Amino acid sequence: MPADFMGNPPDLRDDPIDPAGSETAFEDVAVRAARLGVTPERVLREYAHIAFADLRHIVEWGEKGLQVKEHLSKADAASISEISAGTTGKGPVRVKLYDKKAALDAIARHLGMFTPSQRPQEDVDWVAAAEDAREELARWLARLSAEDDKDEAP
Repeated sequence: MPADFMGNPPDLRDDPIDPAGSETAFEDVAVRAARLGVTPERVLREYAHIAFADLRHIVEWGEKGLQVKEHLSKADAASISEISAGTTGKGPVRVKLYDKKAALDAIARHLGMFTPSQRPQEDVDWVAAAEDAREELARWLARLSAEDDKDEAP
């Protein structure tokens, strides 16, 4: 279901959900996502709008204080969570953006920038592993020392 002629996203509430579930739930989700135009690239793009939003592109200081700029890009508009005006509806506004850190974390996880924490393995011989690490460190230090000695020689 593509966006309407105004560019608004489809209303996801109109999409029926099988409350009983099914064995092919993953396939059902993939079919629904394709029908709604939800792709990994689109989701990543929306996260990027939030993660890389710059408040300077959204608001400016005017005579009446902080004001939302008249023309916003789609990316800047997508990063806004809330806009509220003062009690009179005039004057300075408050602009709240979506959580940048959460969006950056989601992007980093998607791109594999963070490795999951590894649990200790039960069958590892930790004494032998420590010896191997010490030997590797000793070789590395000896190589550095030899390079230093070579650099200092006349």
